Amino acid sequence: MTKRDIPQSVFDSPSAIRAARLGHAEACAELARLDQRMLGEGNPNHPSQETLFGYGRDEFMRKQYKESV
Repeated sequence: MTKRDIPQSVFDSPSAIRAARLGHAEACAELARLDQRMLGEGNPNHPSQETLFGYGRDEFMRKQYKESV
């Protein structure tokens, strides 16, 4: 396999950013439709994961996945 460098401008393009936002929104909607008890216990969205590393689940997820600009 040949290693290839992809210019950062490809990822920063308006169409790439739009695709990423649409994909994120779709993933969030799908997660919201799921019964959270159906998720594995290692999943941070499982109901048993009330605290993660000493933080509340929502606070930890905000720290882990900061909003992109």
